[in-house]
Amino acid sequence: MTGILRSILFKVMYGKEDVIKKVIVTDLDSKDNTLKALKKFNKENKYINVSSWKECKEIMDLIDDV
Repeated sequence: MTGILRSILFKVMYGKEDVIKKVIVTDLDSKDNTLKALKKFNKENKYINVSSWKECKEIMDLIDDV
């Protein structure tokens, strides 16, 4: 799982580091080690924020209201 996440984040971020300031990654209550891997990425990369599904939904609801 870690390799897939790294690959996806690399494709999203590569060449856009000066434009993209934050990446929010949400765990949908997975049963594998996804959340653990995401928290590790969060420690390694200041621009990656990990949230729960509930937190993400609250953020999305706020965006929809704007």
